[in-house]
Amino acid sequence: MPTPALCPGSCNTAWRRAEHALAVNGTPHDIPASWGTPVHCPGCVERTRRQLFELPNLLYAVGREQLHATRAPSVSTTHSAPTDTTPWPGQSARLLIDLVAGGLLETAAELLRLRGINSDRLLANGVREERRTNRAVTILERHLEWLLQEHPLATESHEPTRTGTVVIASGNPAAQIAHWHRAMVRFTHQDEAHAVQRLAPCKRCGGPWLAEARDLRLVNGLPYIECQSPDCGALLTQAEYHDHVRSLIGDVPTPAPARRPVTADVVDRQAVDDVLRGVLTDDRPPPRHPDDAPGETAA
Repeated sequence: MPTPALCPGSCNTAWRRAEHALAVNGTPHDIPASWGTPVHCPGCVERTRRQLFELPNLLYAVGREQLHATRAPSVSTTHSAPTDTTPWPGQSARLLIDLVAGGLLETAAELLRLRGINSDRLLANGVREERRTNRAVTILERHLEWLLQEHPLATESHEPTRTGTVVIASGNPAAQIAHWHRAMVRFTHQDEAHAVQRLAPCKRCGGPWLAEARDLRLVNGLPYIECQSPDCGALLTQAEYHDHVRSLIGDVPTPAPARRPVTADVVDRQAVDDVLRGVLTDDRPPPRHPDDAPGETAA
């Protein structure tokens, strides 16, 4: 039986970043790691299965967004050079469909080749794109366990590799499926989980860049609080963030208690009657000058 290893999926992204901070800055952490069975953990397998199942419907939704995110036509002037890059209607949707559909076909064909299965039917000419894409999704669903546990790139981390300013996407099949799914969900405006900003400053760098991490989840489903500064990247659990807020507001003076409303049981009825009688009958004492001079009114 293969020895279980740390899951390369997004469930361990927080742990990998915390380990990097520990190696670089010596910052301790208590973030638990998720173990694979033997490579990917059950949670990542089920998430990939769900995302793969939703891809055909998302492709259809992208196809209906014919004018979404299309750049405005460039305006030519007497000083501008001729160009043939003017976008055509539906260009953005078509490019995204080509990316996802082509990636699905390539991944399915590679899977069949690695497993020694004939892929001629999948790549046959004269088949509509929709039917061919659905066939590729079906193949990937049937072989998903092998794809995530025994594929040559199944052990590669889902996080992209950064070399200077160059970002190299992960070759892990589960990471590719998650990337396609995320791109189409955002393109069709079906992503409702926006980053929730936090008002407290960062505990480490002091910058106002704290937000709920969208791709880091605790076991109980509560999101981490992550510093968005590229030079910091601190991670706080919900409990740690609340303790941090309490430490910031601990020296704030307690506000004065609100004034008690006047009710009928605390009002002197006789005093009220005397005031009303004096106002209504004009029995108020005559005004006096500040110098107490008789016969003069106050200024």
